[in-house]
Amino acid sequence: MTDNSATVQVLQALGGGVAGGLTRSLVQPFDVIKIRFQMQVEPVGKHEHMSKYRGLLHAFGNIYKEEGLRGIWRGHNSGQVLSISYAVVQFWSYERFRVIAHKMPFFDDRPLLLYFLCGGLAGCLGTMVAQPFDVIRTQVVAADPSSKRSRMGSLRGLRFIAATEGLRGLTRGMFFTLAQIFPLVGANFLIYKYLNALVLFIVKKSNPDHNIPGFCLFVNGALAGVAAKFLVYPADLIKKRIQLHGFQQDRQTFGRNPVCPTAKQCFMNTLKDEGLSGFYKGVSPTLLKSGISSAFYFTIYDYINRYVIHPAQDREEKRRKEELAKRAEPKKASWT
Repeated sequence: MTDNSATVQVLQALGGGVAGGLTRSLVQPFDVIKIRFQMQVEPVGKHEHMSKYRGLLHAFGNIYKEEGLRGIWRGHNSGQVLSISYAVVQFWSYERFRVIAHKMPFFDDRPLLLYFLCGGLAGCLGTMVAQPFDVIRTQVVAADPSSKRSRMGSLRGLRFIAATEGLRGLTRGMFFTLAQIFPLVGANFLIYKYLNALVLFIVKKSNPDHNIPGFCLFVNGALAGVAAKFLVYPADLIKKRIQLHGFQQDRQTFGRNPVCPTAKQCFMNTLKDEGLSGFYKGVSPTLLKSGISSAFYFTIYDYINRYVIHPAQDREEKRRKEELAKRAEPKKASWT
């Protein structure tokens, strides 16, 4: 596999950004519900009358009643910055890692390992770039609607958190995030690519161009997103609670606040106060969001890959072959 040109790499990054931005627009309400559930110490259940949120539909209705349509989409701007910056770096770096790995004979016979490692490393790089925006988005969604923090934009949030909490505040939960993002994204790519390979194997006789139908891409992306997210969900909950440590004064209307200064203390306090089920609070909207987002995420990028990036690669490959052919032509003798 040849190295991609700068033009192709830019197209890959832009394709990732488009996929990330469009997907964020569709799934932001589910992210709001997930974060609200994750921050709630009280049980989530329809018979839990002392709890702020008792279920998916109850939470949507409650937020709309108290905060309006804006509340359901709270944190969308910072979420867009997060999603686009993450997706740009993730898809660009995944393609770069894949090119490098294909040059190593070890990975030729181990494609699933290649997908897992390249996806996991790409996810970590994307996370390192986007982590400050994740902290801002989480705090905007989780704060009281009447607080100034709930109305922070991305740039204002960066300045505010940097001034009040320093670099540590902007990177809060980074180590724990990387620990859970590597297997999450690695498994996501692995499962998605494996399911696509199964589809190609089944329809290869009727599909000489090896183009997977869009419906299959969508379903495979959804299945990959749900399966991968379920595996690492408890780590995501702990990460969110760590990111929100230190601003309980902006969360007076949501009931008790989780006490999570460190990952270890967060784990022990959650287990003590909420039991094992506490680690899966918000799992329903999360799996729904993960399935939808992963389905659109991969499908949009693969369509951009099919109709924009691959044709650009083919044109460059054609030019390279023409240049090599010209160089290989014998020089005509010059007569004087």
